[in-house]
Amino acid sequence: MSENYGLTTFQRDYALKKLHKNIEYMNDNGITMDGRFVPYAEFVQNSYNNADRYIAEVQHRAWNMFYYARENDLVNLMFTLTLPTEWHPMKRKYPHSKTDKTMIFNKKFGGRKYITKINGYKIMNCIVLQNIPFIDPILDFSPIDKYSPRNASRMLSKMLKNGLFNSRAYRSISKDLRCYFRVTEPHKDGTPHIHMSLFIPEDKKDSIIKTLKRLYPAPLGEIETNIRKPVHYLMKYVLKTFDDLRDDKNISNLTLWYLYHGISRFYTSRTFVSLDIYRKLNGVYELKELSEKYLRGEVKVHLYPESNDIALIENEFGTLYTPKPINQHEKEEHTYLEAEFIPLSKPKQDYKPVPIDYDGESYYFAEGKINKLIKKPYQMGDMELYSYFQNIDIDMVDDKHYLYTRNLLIERGYDVGEWLKLSAIQELEEEIKSEVF
Repeated sequence: MSENYGLTTFQRDYALKKLHKNIEYMNDNGITMDGRFVPYAEFVQNSYNNADRYIAEVQHRAWNMFYYARENDLVNLMFTLTLPTEWHPMKRKYPHSKTDKTMIFNKKFGGRKYITKINGYKIMNCIVLQNIPFIDPILDFSPIDKYSPRNASRMLSKMLKNGLFNSRAYRSISKDLRCYFRVTEPHKDGTPHIHMSLFIPEDKKDSIIKTLKRLYPAPLGEIETNIRKPVHYLMKYVLKTFDDLRDDKNISNLTLWYLYHGISRFYTSRTFVSLDIYRKLNGVYELKELSEKYLRGEVKVHLYPESNDIALIENEFGTLYTPKPINQHEKEEHTYLEAEFIPLSKPKQDYKPVPIDYDGESYYFAEGKINKLIKKPYQMGDMELYSYFQNIDIDMVDDKHYLYTRNLLIERGYDVGEWLKLSAIQELEEEIKSEVF
């Protein structure tokens, strides 16, 4: 018997209708090219239209990320992130038993469930309500469903953004030396969790592991460091979410869970160029190769000024892509040729600090100007940071900056004192102030 992932009969039927309407729209609508009608279903790819092409693209993105990590000598960490207990409507009856997998309602769940009937459908947990006493769930169908799977997915992203991605350990790594791809998957009760494959430099591994354990203690977070084939490991979670959608009998509740709640399966870091650019070229370059050429200025992308749609992609040999006119009117007007081309972004300009040391400060030359090179502590190398810390004038610098710098050194393995929260200074100041007054 397959899991229902928190879906009711009503939700399953609704997701199936949504799927059928989308497929019907894609087949009945399209564009006319040279007098021939081409339905959207022929060139739009997603999990239910041209699914084979979509899966191939997902695998291509994952493998290119892996090759990029290998070329830059990055090591892999597999990280699983789950939500706190208040986000889970169900729990195991006997958490420590491997045989009894009975699920029961979680009393610590932040929302609440109800059972009713609409048009003959029995609805359970269709709308998950914020636990506010004065809201009647039977009468009011419009309150904020704070603990719904869709909001739970957003909360997972927020936990990563405000936690790991904003941590000093992660931000101390250069952007081109950190990357990841991740999969969102539901628990049996429909609450999503994340499997993430993170690539980082070898010398940052211990500090990242320590940060993950501090930010997401068990059972929120789980770390694996001995995954030999990270792409295979993560792709098994991706591939099992796809079904053969040509027949309703083959559609699983797992697929309908993604469709009903509108949750994306797969995300990657912004290591490569936009997929819009990659898809326009239809396989001319691999994703990693295209990104490298784009950063070197060998591939240039231009936009229409009003719509921001891609108007031209070119390389050193000529034009790679321009929008094709879809009817005779556009052929006559030539609107696609008369657009003003605006570069999507400028290639990164490498600069080296000018070998001038004036009062202990360095400078670099960029865009015709001499600029002072100022590094923040998390941007410094280990020895550079240690030297900076040793020369801090405690009487002249802010206490929080001193404590922040010391904590950063401790996270990198230096024995310079005890790790303290930045709020400890404020608490101490308030304690002293209360004693004085």
